[in-house]
Amino acid sequence: MARQLDVSLFRKVCPDALGASYQESPEPTVHLSTSGNRSGVDIRAAFRRCYGVDVRRVLFVRGLEWPADGWCDQGAALADGSPEAPFEYVYTQPSGPLEQALAKFWEELLEVPEVGASDDFWEHGGDSLGAVETIEFLAQEYGARIGFFDIGDNFTVARLAALVHERSRP
Repeated sequence: MARQLDVSLFRKVCPDALGASYQESPEPTVHLSTSGNRSGVDIRAAFRRCYGVDVRRVLFVRGLEWPADGWCDQGAALADGSPEAPFEYVYTQPSGPLEQALAKFWEELLEVPEVGASDDFWEHGGDSLGAVETIEFLAQEYGARIGFFDIGDNFTVARLAALVHERSRP
């Protein structure tokens, strides 16, 4: 770990974390074992709040345990034969003008920086009112006829862009 990060900050924000390691290269990544039900979006936001660092990848792994002081040693922690993550979150840059416009709309609506193409609206703290605002935005800007029940649980920028392409007026 190239920079000093106070582990106590992260432990306060994520008290259900059993252990975590951080690496800066090749891309900012957090490896995390948790007893809770956290999402990659949630861990990314927590890390940003604590340290001002925007991690691009979160790997949920088994077997990391906090040492007496400091972060887990990533190399030693993953040497237990389980480098494969049961779940992985990777920030994906929105592609094309439509995905970029939708991401920007959600960033302003939800007051979060850098919404990714695969980031879920609900995980960023979106609510039903925000979903309705999104639907109205799409109708006004793109002529897309999307209903509230069309969005469902998997409400991501990429999925929404696909719906807009399907349902926009010619």
